[in-house]
Amino acid sequence: MLAGGLWVPVYGSNVGMGSLYGKGVFMPDMFGWAGALIFSITLLTAFYIFVTWLEARKKTFSIGGNS
Repeated sequence: MLAGGLWVPVYGSNVGMGSLYGKGVFMPDMFGWAGALIFSITLLTAFYIFVTWLEARKKTFSIGGNS
């Protein structure tokens, strides 16, 4: 919570603007609506599988020897 509140004092009125975030992309302009949906769903599914794999690995190998 504290880190979220520090964006305004650190960046001032530039929050959400400038080179920190890069240029916005409207994916249907690049891939069409079907391609954008397929790309988004594929990316979200890959992220879900990766996080699930990390959680399963974390349960298998205890960190710091604690079980």
